[in-house]
Amino acid sequence: MSEAEIIKLSTGAQVKVMKSARFLSAHSVGAYHAFGSEVRTDSIIAEARRLGKRVSLPTIEGDKISFYEFSASKYLVKGRFGIMEPLPYGKTTDLDLVIVPGVAFDRIGCRLGYGKAYYDRFLAAAPTYSIGLAYSFQLTDRIPQHKHDKKVDAVATENDFIVFGE
Repeated sequence: MSEAEIIKLSTGAQVKVMKSARFLSAHSVGAYHAFGSEVRTDSIIAEARRLGKRVSLPTIEGDKISFYEFSASKYLVKGRFGIMEPLPYGKTTDLDLVIVPGVAFDRIGCRLGYGKAYYDRFLAAAPTYSIGLAYSFQLTDRIPQHKHDKKVDAVATENDFIVFGE
């Protein structure tokens, strides 16, 4: 995908999240810093901060991720997989909403990640409302699910906002 296409499609998906009741009511939002061609999160982060919400980003720590508060004054550093992460100060343990990246999502909330199960472990340990962020071509009818996999509560693409189980 070209950078222009990534930005255009990402903008549409982000707008769907920012208009959702879960985003609007959240006081604390966990996002991610997009890597490669992942759906961007810059508008979600900026809007959350504009609305006075606490924004946190993940840092990989061993075999898990932890979220740390992010602000304009905090630096991002390249993490283990080359993904930008906040410095580990100001750990957040009470997120109202987590925005989750993925390689693919299906129509019942299953997610295919990058194979390390970081988000599965995080969501199992600290259940919070989760919205997967994807391009519409990343939606499929069915993804195989393993017993440790955690479903997302909703998926936002440039075309749709799909809520599961409500």
